[in-house]
Amino acid sequence: MNTIKLKKQTINLKNLSRNTTKDERKFVDAEKKYYKLVVTLRKNRERLGFTQEKLAHLSHIPRTTITKIESGSRNATLQTIMSLAQAMGKKIELKLA
Repeated sequence: MNTIKLKKQTINLKNLSRNTTKDERKFVDAEKKYYKLVVTLRKNRERLGFTQEKLAHLSHIPRTTITKIESGSRNATLQTIMSLAQAMGKKIELKLA
């Protein structure tokens, strides 16, 4: 794919809010929140000096599942997120708004 075609298929966040419906914006906001959660999990794992293998052992979650969650190719269940957080000595705070 050449650069011109790629540029036509991308949109910046400022224009995204102008050209989307309310439902689409809600979806994007939810995806951004999930992405931030995944990044936070990965950064905490790295900060603790844990490999994915070590976190897998401590959390009883397969390493391949952790890899898929961190890469974004798989969505984690709440139970999985809680298990990963607990294995790192972290708490999960949920807020219903």
